[in-house]
Amino acid sequence: MTKTMDIGLVGLGYIGKIHANAYRNIPVCFSNTPLTANLKGVLRSKLDTEQTLMEDLGFTLRTTDPEEFFSTDFDMVDICTPNKLHLEEVKMAAEAGLNIYLEKPMAMDLAEAREMTELAKKHGIKTHMALVFRYVPAARQMKALVEAGAIGEVFNFNARFFHGSYVDPNRPMSWRLRWADSGGGVFADLGSHMIDLIRYLLGDVASVKAEMRTFITQRPKSKGSSEMEEVDVDDWMMCLMEMEGGVPGVLEVHRMATGVEDPAQIEIFGTKGALRFSMNRPELVDIYDAGTNRWYHGSLDVPPVEGERPINELWPSGKYTQGMMTNAHMASGYDFLLNIAEGKESKLDFDAGMAVQEILEAGYTSARKGGEKVQLPLA
Repeated sequence: MTKTMDIGLVGLGYIGKIHANAYRNIPVCFSNTPLTANLKGVLRSKLDTEQTLMEDLGFTLRTTDPEEFFSTDFDMVDICTPNKLHLEEVKMAAEAGLNIYLEKPMAMDLAEAREMTELAKKHGIKTHMALVFRYVPAARQMKALVEAGAIGEVFNFNARFFHGSYVDPNRPMSWRLRWADSGGGVFADLGSHMIDLIRYLLGDVASVKAEMRTFITQRPKSKGSSEMEEVDVDDWMMCLMEMEGGVPGVLEVHRMATGVEDPAQIEIFGTKGALRFSMNRPELVDIYDAGTNRWYHGSLDVPPVEGERPINELWPSGKYTQGMMTNAHMASGYDFLLNIAEGKESKLDFDAGMAVQEILEAGYTSARKGGEKVQLPLA
């Protein structure tokens, strides 16, 4: 029989809608699925907008009251709110014994991330982070190829995630542009995805050296306002990393990248060849064979990564694709629901989220100290 998993969604903004759409389309994209997701409840700051959407998504509980929401019997709560709210929402969910799926970055700082991780362990709940790039088929293929030694000994890597979404100086202030609400700018927002992908492919980070810039230092307080507010988060960041095995690499993140056509990419160079992942081709890994001096492009027949669910069981086929962003979130959320149903722990749990948070903190520390090298782990 198909099992119904009850989900409580915290927040229904942009990313909350992506998550909701992904859950709803699981039975569309996968035949004979062992479970379906029921969007049972939503917690929002207000309920006087998007009534039709909430009805269409099927929420039987719609509330602004956290006590009412977290006392409801859910199989999992999915937290899609601004970063400054994560700690309190995680506390309430953990104390209620609810499994937690949490958007990135995990927290405002490393201390909060550590507190969340301890709470989850104390209450014996399952956790999962929405660091979805490791669910992209090309990334899975890259990991299998690196582990199989297909490109030999790794020399170095180069990673980037570029957006042009904040180029307009008249774009008004939002929580993402205030450190007190976000705990960081583009490095926390986009960099967290790439940091997790780098760790997934190459292991733990040993040290970082970073530099950051804020290009537009003031923005309108609200749309059309002549009153300006200071921007105190980063628009651009460059981070030199060294992995525990000695492999060096560079991560660059940017949300003022005008005209960018390939927003995210990572290249890994080795003695026998190279690998490349591009967000524009999420299902196709690029591999360079130094022996034949040729690039090959395609979906390679590589074994699944040990201990992970085969990606073809989580990523919809081309006939049912929902687009790269929804596909990735669907794969991640669906995997966590399956783990809950099967009584398995996630490999992308709060420990993984805390490891990313530690690198974010190290990067910001380094940038504030003029690019000083910061060793990991942090004290």
